[in-house]
Amino acid sequence: MDAATATAIEGLNNKPAVTRLGGTDRYETAANLAAKIESESSWCGTEAASAVLINGGTDMLAYGVAVQTAVYRLQLPLLMTMADELPDTTAEFITDNDIEHVQIIGGTDVVSAGVASALTTLGVDTVARVDEASASEVSVELAKMANNGCNDDLGLVSADRVALVRGNPDGVVAAPALASSLTGGFMVTPLVVNEPMNGANSLPASVRDYLAATPKNIGADKLNLGIVAIGGTAAVSEATMDAAIEAAASSGALTVAIGAHMDTNGDKMTNADDPVRPDTGATASGGTAIVTTAGSEAGPMFSLYFSDDVTPDLAKLQDIIEINGVPAVVLNAAANQGTTCNKRRVDVTLGQALSGGDTISIVGSDAKFGAGKDQRTVAPASTTVMAAAPDRTRPTISIVGIAKATDATDKVTFYVGFSDNVMVATGTALAADEITLVNGPGGTDTTTTVRAATGGATVTLGRDLVAGDRLVIKPGAIADASGNVSAGTSGVAITAQASPRVQSVLMSNLKHSAHASWEVPSEVVGGVGETGQAMSITAKGSGDAAGAAGNGWKMVFDRASTFSAAKPLDIDVRVDTKGQRVTVRFNNGPDTATLGDLLAALKANAAFDARFAASFDSCENGDPKTRLGLLAVRNHEHDADGAGRTQFAIEVNFNAYVDIVRNDELLVDVLTATAVRNKLAWARAATDADNAALTTRRFGLVDDDATGGGGTAAGGALTIAADLSAATALAAIVEAATPPTRKVRYEFETSQVRFLPMARDLVETTAGHGGAASAITGPPAYTAIAADPGVATGFAADVTTPGATDDADDASDRVDENLNGGGQTRIGVSSSVKAPS
Repeated sequence: MDAATATAIEGLNNKPAVTRLGGTDRYETAANLAAKIESESSWCGTEAASAVLINGGTDMLAYGVAVQTAVYRLQLPLLMTMADELPDTTAEFITDNDIEHVQIIGGTDVVSAGVASALTTLGVDTVARVDEASASEVSVELAKMANNGCNDDLGLVSADRVALVRGNPDGVVAAPALASSLTGGFMVTPLVVNEPMNGANSLPASVRDYLAATPKNIGADKLNLGIVAIGGTAAVSEATMDAAIEAAASSGALTVAIGAHMDTNGDKMTNADDPVRPDTGATASGGTAIVTTAGSEAGPMFSLYFSDDVTPDLAKLQDIIEINGVPAVVLNAAANQGTTCNKRRVDVTLGQALSGGDTISIVGSDAKFGAGKDQRTVAPASTTVMAAAPDRTRPTISIVGIAKATDATDKVTFYVGFSDNVMVATGTALAADEITLVNGPGGTDTTTTVRAATGGATVTLGRDLVAGDRLVIKPGAIADASGNVSAGTSGVAITAQASPRVQSVLMSNLKHSAHASWEVPSEVVGGVGETGQAMSITAKGSGDAAGAAGNGWKMVFDRASTFSAAKPLDIDVRVDTKGQRVTVRFNNGPDTATLGDLLAALKANAAFDARFAASFDSCENGDPKTRLGLLAVRNHEHDADGAGRTQFAIEVNFNAYVDIVRNDELLVDVLTATAVRNKLAWARAATDADNAALTTRRFGLVDDDATGGGGTAAGGALTIAADLSAATALAAIVEAATPPTRKVRYEFETSQVRFLPMARDLVETTAGHGGAASAITGPPAYTAIAADPGVATGFAADVTTPGATDDADDASDRVDENLNGGGQTRIGVSSSVKAPS
């Protein structure tokens, strides 16, 4: 800088003082500047007093640009030399400052072997070289070193940003900013590019290969590399930037599936498998319609299910969502509209109608979506709006009539049931002129009375039914909500069968309606007291921790006795399926370890990932950058929250029609093997005196040393109630006033896996058991219980003599026709038995 320039600076309004640091040539100037560094620093990986040596030639400036950011960060002397001769001023600095290590930048054609020998002659202990063929290759090697072997010396090095620089004055002045200021204290490694020719791509192959090899993940985040160009397009052309961006695209685009925002396929889950329907209107979580700012109700809603976490961006979504190839009218885009936090789901509200056959598309664009720094483009996707299939199925009519046998009670009624694949029309009733009675043998009267009932009707004769009586119902007698009408139907009265037997007991597949969760203890998460940030673990919907089974699993967090913060992070995840334990042991790790690191370690364990999903506890507070506390205690054990639930249904099939089912006795039969297998005892709750008003039945599977008292089952786990809205186990109760049936269905929901029956469990029924309400301390021995009204009562009753009216249970009975027959069967699992809905 000449004197005139210095004078002009001093003449500015703020009157800055100008200090000149120079020398007779650039080599002396470099040495004089180096003398101003007061600290004694070391090159990466050494503990010796160090200096960096570059070729000071004008055409070798790029080598200095490649290394100067690291030199600035390390506060090292940057000295200059000629290619084949070490200047005296440089040699004097090395000798005067007792430099023990010199790092040469460039190959022997940049700084010769003779110069390296001269350094050794001066007494330098070690001379090392970044020996590459070009300044670009040198910058790549230095970048690799900065991100791998020199982290401790350099401190914070940005893993998601690099700078493209030319070996020109623009690159020289960028060093202080790249060293710390550009990204809030993180060093950004410079990569040297060539001089562009007429704006062409000047990205060297070495830089391209380095960018292409960037990792796909940094902890829990996908890497989306930020690239900064230093200087204008004359320094780094647009073509060079485009080539760098293309090379650095190491994370693929986000994928997205389009589905309904509610359960539309009937599987009781809301996910991308739910087809979008024309009438899936926009409703808030409370069920109220979403209203636009203009006061009008919004149109249909659907959901976007992304492959990774996203933050909704309405403006960008308006750019990429189309309906039938035309930009859609998108009114709103919101996350977490369901009952749980789901950062991968975005609910989209339209301002236009949808029709069956419409195509909803996500079109390709440069718009990027994600959470935080994890921003990526979205791959195209589409779905077709599916209108519900038209209902063309006729409703059906079933007719059951049991003719009088030896029972003194008249059997005068045909039971008529209506069913439909959707729903029989409300208010449908069977009219008297739509039925005809054809007399069976001995029948003489065709007088009938029709009375409508929910889901059916009764047709009562003016006499007892006889075997062979036929009830004929005309076509079109009932209609469903879609206008489909029934076909002509008839049913014949049959003779009652004595002592009905259990023919089969079938169970549905297990349906896991809720899953257990575990919270990562606060001792593992640094700063929890200040931020409330945490991680939760939830059992997945399949596998041996799903549903009720998950409630028995434990999460154990542990720190090894040999733990060292000076060693690289080592998190060991073990899954013990027999003991139902997951152990997470922190073997080593620095205090910079994060929740994202823990999440990555959990997902990397195949056994864990098959059973559990780990996520951040709160949509608002979850942060993968939260530091881990790395707890000091051993075996920090956490139980599940107990939220896991498993549903199943059991269907008991009889070989004949029954009209009374003693549900408590029958279920004890069915579930006793479960108690025995799990070394449990039954307790049976007290019932009402006549055992007829079956509004509530309660059973408890309890530990051997637990007892129930006061008519309440200890540890009640299965509640069987006529009220199908009951929160726990449900049972469809067949009572005396209902039509006869061959099938009884029970629905259960339990939080404990030991309460689940298994295929092949033995069901053993004994004639004449049941009745009395009492506690049973072990597997019930029904053969020792007096003959009471049985599990299944047919329409026939026992009599003392044929034709008599006495139905008392006494020793003179010739046959116990109303008692169920004893027998054995095993539980079978069948796809024909549907799990509770």
